[in-house]
Amino acid sequence: MVLQHAHRHSRTAAQPSLDSNRILGMSGTLAVNVLAFLLLFMPMAGPPPLAVVEQPPRLTVVDVVPLPPVTPKPPERVEVVPPQPRPQPIQRTQQPTLAPATDPVVVDDGTVWTPPLVETTPGNAGPVDIAPPGPVQGMRLEYARTSPPRYPREALRDGLQGTVLLQVLVDVDGKPLEVSVHTGSGHRVLDQEAVRHVLRHWTFRPATKDGRAVQAIGLVPIEFKLDRM
Repeated sequence: MVLQHAHRHSRTAAQPSLDSNRILGMSGTLAVNVLAFLLLFMPMAGPPPLAVVEQPPRLTVVDVVPLPPVTPKPPERVEVVPPQPRPQPIQRTQQPTLAPATDPVVVDDGTVWTPPLVETTPGNAGPVDIAPPGPVQGMRLEYARTSPPRYPREALRDGLQGTVLLQVLVDVDGKPLEVSVHTGSGHRVLDQEAVRHVLRHWTFRPATKDGRAVQAIGLVPIEFKLDRM
């Protein structure tokens, strides 16, 4: 009985000492953890900031030597030779050839109409005597005023040429009364131009018979010709 009681008393006395040791160990562990936690959140102290010392700017004096002025060279003149066009054949228009004014035109045989009296032209002393009606044979006409007709533009463009033989009825004053084509040139445009021009611009010396002016019909050739170089 005495032994059991002593053993129970020793177990009771040792239990408080064991609990205090455990508490001390846990407290130390907790303190270490708190210290480590605080160290993690504490800012780390860096090195002190460096002092900035401002230095005055340095001035460097440089002698500037002016360069001599450069005179630009004048642009070289280059003569531009335009391309020479190839020479084209020049078509030279020759004025229509007229029968020489010195050569009279032979009047064809035919009937002569009796015209009315004509007024006296400048230089005439009085009225012109008119031959009585009747055929006139062997009469000759001479040119008083002639001029070449113009070459029709259409004929120039198409290169048309030829000779027109006109039949002209000349009045007693030498003016053409009627002009018609006796023999055509083969080109209507040339025939029409010849008729128009002679009727408007030509005059003849009146034909005479027995000293009197008569109407007469004559043939007049007009040649349209192109010369090519």
